[in-house]
Amino acid sequence: MTRARALVPLYAASAVLTLGEGSFQLLTPPYMQDRHVSPVVIGVAVSAYGLVSLVARLPAGAVYRSQRAWWLIAAGTVVSSVSFALLTRTSSPALLVLCVALEGAGFAIASTANMAALIERRPAGANAGSIMGWYTGSLGAGYALAGFVGGSLGDALGPASAILVLALVPLVAGVLLSLVVHATAPERAAAPPKRVAWWRGFRGLPALVWLAFFVTLYINLVSGVVLTFFPIYGLAIGLTLTQIGVLQGIHGAAAAAVRFLSGAVFRFVSYERTLPVMVVLSGVSVAAIAGVRWLAILAVAWAALGLTRGLLRVASAALVMDAAGETDAHRGAASGVYLAGLDVGKVLGPVAGGVGADTVGLRATFFAASFVFPVVYFVLWIATRRRRTRDLDSVDGRREAAETAA
Repeated sequence: MTRARALVPLYAASAVLTLGEGSFQLLTPPYMQDRHVSPVVIGVAVSAYGLVSLVARLPAGAVYRSQRAWWLIAAGTVVSSVSFALLTRTSSPALLVLCVALEGAGFAIASTANMAALIERRPAGANAGSIMGWYTGSLGAGYALAGFVGGSLGDALGPASAILVLALVPLVAGVLLSLVVHATAPERAAAPPKRVAWWRGFRGLPALVWLAFFVTLYINLVSGVVLTFFPIYGLAIGLTLTQIGVLQGIHGAAAAAVRFLSGAVFRFVSYERTLPVMVVLSGVSVAAIAGVRWLAILAVAWAALGLTRGLLRVASAALVMDAAGETDAHRGAASGVYLAGLDVGKVLGPVAGGVGADTVGLRATFFAASFVFPVVYFVLWIATRRRRTRDLDSVDGRREAAETAA
């Protein structure tokens, strides 16, 4: 039986995966700028990354089966590695956009299969919040490390050579993850597979999976609005770039640290019950960022926003782990749907922030984000609770009817 410590290699390999991904995201814009690519094309490439990631996740989740986990991960990491290498061989704006989009597809396929495989390897009786705290914390650690590794290599070798060297990282991650998946048998093995259409995995997904999807969408919508446009807003209210960097660094540190600590938190507090509290605190934090100019209070608000982001990410992932269902098709589909929320938020957040800034100004946009998103969440939360009650009543009715007939 797989024990919790047997998942540590999977966490480590997942960090290697995001190390490569984060380094690619860091170095791609300066590399494209060195190739005299316009800012508009760079923006299109970033948007294409998010859109292709979204498109790739759903079929990757739909075709996922236990026996396919390793080759989906391998295929995704190979695609990522190839896109790294191809990017450095062209100066064509169209081909550069294509390479960035290809990397988005590769990472989406590998990370979707990776999460589904983790769900299947949850040790019996293990707390989902603890597992997802370590998992998402490992992902965050990889991204954090990418800032140092990618940045240092970029300065030492230049963006092009650094990206070419880093093309090995997805391959290493793919090998490690494939070995871990082979070495650890699923604890929640599914029934023998049947021939079904790929899209049937999405049928009957629990309402909680869709609620978790909106939570991840919410997380990246807020990040897309606030993180993208606060530097402009901060300069307008008299902050320096150094102070703005410190505030965003506080946010990132709080989000990463709380993921590792969340396992202990969720042993005593239900992660499902923390979701509405964290959504409210997130909204209050954004409102505070828009409403005050004192650096000390802004630091507290950014720390709170990072804390809520970290806990929302862990709690929503744990929700999917518990609600993903008993078939590998549903687990793959649930992972794809859940992670697609991140991609949708990544695409829509900056757009929503830009439209709001042009229409009503940045301060009003931040206030709107602090209010509108939580209201939408609570509408969905109430609808989800009602649907769960109806589903439970339906199951109880069928059980009583069966007992009466017997």
